[in-house]
Amino acid sequence: MRVCRRALAGLAILLGVTVLLLSLAAGVGVWVIRPTVSAKATFVFGRVDAALDVADQGLDHVKTSLARAAERLDKVREEQRQLAREPQRGDATRRFLARTVQQRVAPEIGNAHEKLHAVAEAAVVVNSVLEDVGNFPFLAVTGLDMDRLTELNGNLSRVESSAWELLRLLGEQGPEAGSDAATRLSQVERALQVLRSLIAEYEPQLAQVRQRTEALKSHTLPWITPAAALVSLACFWVALSQVSLLAHAWSWWKR
Repeated sequence: MRVCRRALAGLAILLGVTVLLLSLAAGVGVWVIRPTVSAKATFVFGRVDAALDVADQGLDHVKTSLARAAERLDKVREEQRQLAREPQRGDATRRFLARTVQQRVAPEIGNAHEKLHAVAEAAVVVNSVLEDVGNFPFLAVTGLDMDRLTELNGNLSRVESSAWELLRLLGEQGPEAGSDAATRLSQVERALQVLRSLIAEYEPQLAQVRQRTEALKSHTLPWITPAAALVSLACFWVALSQVSLLAHAWSWWKR
């Protein structure tokens, strides 16, 4: 009986010392890693904010470029109507229209396409970071719709190709070429209008992701220090309970 009691007491002492040391180490260690965790969280949210800023600015540039392209196409349309009413203006007007498309319309569409690529790259960064954060419980946040951005890029590529085709048609002579140019011009105008509508629909989604990210940040960063305090307090409470257990185990050993 005495041997069993001493064996149980020795086992209790061994376990108590082990849990005591682990609890003390965890209670102190949580404060050691707290600055690193805080810095890492700040860096992650800063990266998301920076990518969202790039996406915001990129969409603004896209909207501005497409608006300029549409405005200049309106002038091309008006000049084309004047050419239809005054055929004697002829080659000089066609060259002017072709130069307008080449120098003032096509570059704006190309610039919009480039900026939209930048928006897509920023969206990839946002979604990647939010996906990593979402691996932790209660931190999942929906990212940006990449399918819609892919659709926008595809549409803008087709508009860009149509603009260069319009440039070719404007450089040709003859009534048939003029009719084809008018048809292509209408197609480009309609496509630009659709693109501007799609981008206007995409902007609120970007704002919603920013709001959700800000809410997640406000629920995460301020709670790092209180969470560390709670974990540390729990660890010290466990350590204190082990002191009591060790005292009882020692009394059993002495008996």
